[in-house]
Amino acid sequence: MKIITVLFLVFLNSYSIGQIYCGYKFDHIWILGDADPDTVSTDIYGGCEINYNTIPPSYSLHPKSVGSSYQNTSMSSKEGDLLFYSNGCAVYNKEDTVMEGGDSLNPGEVYEFGCPYSGYVGFQNMISIPDSYNDSIFYLFHISLSFNPNLNSPIALQSESLYYTKINILLNSGYGKVVAKNVPIISDTNLITTPLTATKHSNGLDWWLITPDRWGNSYNIILLNESGPHYFAKQFIGDSTNPIAEGGQGKFSPNGNQFAWYHPKNGLFLFDFNRNSGELSNYKHIDIPFEDFIAGGCEFSPSGRFLYVNHRSSLFQLDMNSKNIQNSITHIADYDGFADPLPTAFFFMERTPDNKILMNVVNGSQWLHIIQEPEKEGIGCKFEQHGIKLPTVNNFTLPHFPNYKLGKSGDPLCDSVVASILPLPDLYELKIFPNPASDVVTVENWKDGNTLYVLDVLGNTIAMSKDSSINVSNLGPGFYILLVRNTFSNIGTGKLVVSQK
Repeated sequence: MKIITVLFLVFLNSYSIGQIYCGYKFDHIWILGDADPDTVSTDIYGGCEINYNTIPPSYSLHPKSVGSSYQNTSMSSKEGDLLFYSNGCAVYNKEDTVMEGGDSLNPGEVYEFGCPYSGYVGFQNMISIPDSYNDSIFYLFHISLSFNPNLNSPIALQSESLYYTKINILLNSGYGKVVAKNVPIISDTNLITTPLTATKHSNGLDWWLITPDRWGNSYNIILLNESGPHYFAKQFIGDSTNPIAEGGQGKFSPNGNQFAWYHPKNGLFLFDFNRNSGELSNYKHIDIPFEDFIAGGCEFSPSGRFLYVNHRSSLFQLDMNSKNIQNSITHIADYDGFADPLPTAFFFMERTPDNKILMNVVNGSQWLHIIQEPEKEGIGCKFEQHGIKLPTVNNFTLPHFPNYKLGKSGDPLCDSVVASILPLPDLYELKIFPNPASDVVTVENWKDGNTLYVLDVLGNTIAMSKDSSINVSNLGPGFYILLVRNTFSNIGTGKLVVSQK
């Protein structure tokens, strides 16, 4: 028997009642756009907000006094409420005012050049991480820059330090306070300044951060654990970086086991990543059809099956399950020339909480591109150019978020397509105990006379029971759907995680 119709909906949500962290919404509010010069009338200039707490997400004005054209991060609570954001110059609280102690991030001559109102220079060199051991603590990691004293160098700006800044969000009645600021982890002009990204340790609590060097083939590994951030190691692996490839993107796969870094001048660098030891391995260099440009983007699909890579003019898809990734490259689309009024050629990409991929553009624009179904092969991914119009102009930057919903090694992946399946809203939610489970599970809000079914993700019935309990010990670890039917129809459903014994 198959019961499929109740399982697959257009409503997407990365939530699992079996794994608490699958419901975390740290990345559910994105703050974009510039300062609002006119708070009286509505126009296309000023701040805007993408809110993923609604289905579909909402795009609305978010008046603020500063721009976030380059460095950009925002952080929400586990429940999805905005806590703070930053443009690399200062930390702003949920009321859009400077958090206590949050002024003067990245001090120095570059700060004086653009801060606080225009935003600090740099792409994907700022990231926010919640402390897994203390719900009140959050860390900002950010790279500062300085002007290159060598006037003959092609590199006008060089790295200065990788800092961390520590926030206690419970202080000041929930408006937060910066309790440590601009604490150096690395002070080295050798950093290429971008990308800076992160993934969970195999224990599901600690974090690894990675950022490459400009000269050579070295990567800096930072560990954030219970005692705070620490410089962990410098690893030499793969090909040397092109020294002017600072406008690329680097991403960990959703499961944290792969690291990809793309810039047109580098090509695509691929590595395996050991979440336990923090080591990169199995380096591959993938040739992407070349265009000489200062920036390029990359992003994994929610399951990690596909990797998307773009330069200014073209978008490509790679199959990470292929035995020959180089040969798996599929051309998805070329820039269609749309301008309003400036060209909207391709820039950076970021995966969204509703399992799509957004792409911003090379100019200040109200438009974003979107990959509607990134788990589909080839042009079936439904790449829609200028598919989203923001209420205000956004200059260049999307915030970058790691996979906050990643568990320990061996846990099912929350952000896979499987985890985005929701029951129909007119069915009541089953209270399942225990969840995760490896033996017998019980539906607590059970009504006599009903039938309980266990379904796999394709809608196949693999077990059934006439009472409130069912044995799942013979099922493999992963996600399943529990469905309750009465004589006439489906009446209740819920998600079950079967864990390893």
